[in-house]
Amino acid sequence: MFFLFKAKPYFCGDLVKSMENRYADLIREFESNIRKLISEQKALREKNATLAAELDGKKRDLMEAHKEILDLQKEYKLLQTANGLGGSDENRRNSRQHLNKIVREIDKCLALLSE
Repeated sequence: MFFLFKAKPYFCGDLVKSMENRYADLIREFESNIRKLISEQKALREKNATLAAELDGKKRDLMEAHKEILDLQKEYKLLQTANGLGGSDENRRNSRQHLNKIVREIDKCLALLSE
């Protein structure tokens, strides 16, 4: 039994060109993806810097608000003391206690300074 095969002419050069084109396409696609990643990284770095600056600003605002709260609390205590001197007996008693506390703190400070 004999088989007759029709051999197709096989061009090695066509295969090589086809593979070269495929590799060239893959390399171009890879380079394109790398450029996109670099661009996205740059955008994210810029956004991160913006957010960091915004965070610093918010921290400063928070510190200023906290300081203002403390100042207002001190002022409120002083106003309570001043109001207590002219008010009811209970308010006067609270005011005297507050003033005595302040005087004791001043005395402690003077004692420390004199040493």
